[in-house]
Amino acid sequence: MELGNELMRMEVKLIRIPMGLVATWVMLALLAAVLGYFHASYWGVWRIPGPVAMPFVGNLPLLARDSRWSTMRNTILSVYQPSHLAKLVPTMQEVIESATQNLLSDKEEDIIFSDFSLKLATDMIGQAAFGVDFGLSKPFNDSAHQSNDNGVHDFINQHIYSTTMLKMDLSGSFSIIIGLLVPILQEPFRQILKRIPGTVDWKVEKTNRTLSSRLDEIVAKKMEVKDRESKDFLSLILKARESEAVSRSVFTPDYISAVTYEHLLAGSATTSFTLSSVIYLVAGHPEVEKELIEEIDGFGPRDQKPNANDLQLKFPYLDQASVVKEAMRFYTVSPLVARETSKEGTWVWLALGVLAKDPKNFPEPDKFKPERFDPNCEEEKQRHPYANIPFGIGPRACIGQKFSLQEIKLSLVHLYRKYVFRHSPDMEKPLKLEYGIVLNFKHGVKLRAIKRA
Repeated sequence: MELGNELMRMEVKLIRIPMGLVATWVMLALLAAVLGYFHASYWGVWRIPGPVAMPFVGNLPLLARDSRWSTMRNTILSVYQPSHLAKLVPTMQEVIESATQNLLSDKEEDIIFSDFSLKLATDMIGQAAFGVDFGLSKPFNDSAHQSNDNGVHDFINQHIYSTTMLKMDLSGSFSIIIGLLVPILQEPFRQILKRIPGTVDWKVEKTNRTLSSRLDEIVAKKMEVKDRESKDFLSLILKARESEAVSRSVFTPDYISAVTYEHLLAGSATTSFTLSSVIYLVAGHPEVEKELIEEIDGFGPRDQKPNANDLQLKFPYLDQASVVKEAMRFYTVSPLVARETSKEGTWVWLALGVLAKDPKNFPEPDKFKPERFDPNCEEEKQRHPYANIPFGIGPRACIGQKFSLQEIKLSLVHLYRKYVFRHSPDMEKPLKLEYGIVLNFKHGVKLRAIKRA
């Protein structure tokens, strides 16, 4: 209630869509036919308000409810304690150093930085959260990279496709479009269309089966390990599942795969998008780049590696002022948050990106101005605390927030110690976006990495 009252004071417009039956007689006839066939599988699944993209995603912890959600959250939360995150810095640093070898070139060549950042972020979450080396960002001349090139290419393509197709607009699959208009019809239509080769639902189903099988392999290998001294989140979940009856009922095989996927999604797609956003925006603002590089160079010699405490305290312009905060405001990675009100049958959609562009809280909202988040800035002091909530607020806020920020800041420090970046002349302006469960750059972010002297 307090949050609702605060949002109302901010005059945030919430879209309320009644969930009454609006189908035509033809749709009702079709519904009667298909529900008879899919009755058991469909009605046995608890659904969130609004259309669900697919069952694989419908099992995600971010969509879980009640005791299942609280058990999941409490089990996973210990992985993201500051003491554990501090121990991950060397692992993250190693992945970053390996990945940046792919940028070593004396030629001014275009790179699709959004692809680079996705491989980097996926490898980092693989090492830190799964204890698995995906090897996506290894140097091009690495023999393991070359032998696994096709697997890397397929994995990246499947991962990108699965995230970009999680849409809730008219560019999504036909079943999603139906779900937007008549939610009760989405699942029956999806069950039919996923069996018809060539349809978007069929492609999504095929991709998710392949991606799910890869994640299942990771889980299966972890389950074979009896002595689980590893502190990664997957080992923690499996250990909890084996030691507590309630956890075994909560962490079923489907949910273990789902929580693995959520960490892959949250730890790679969102982090990659934000990292690409920062580099792109800074490259277009020389005054920001100059101040950022001065701060990073002032930390110490280039071979001096920052620890977790350094990342928190030694880079105020990068963190607190903040280049990262302003980039996340400018390009809000999660465009919509869906919830339901106490009035049964009402959806509530909160557009975080719209909220972050409100000129009442952010004067000149379409300008990239990191100084607006300076703690000493009057604009920051007067701004409503809920004006910019890229990680959400309350108990449902992103539990991996500190992990993600540590990963982003460490990457930026390492990259700007060695390079500056410039927009490619072949890159579109402004960048076109794809709107799904997370934002994505439609044609990528094309940059040129220039080695610093």
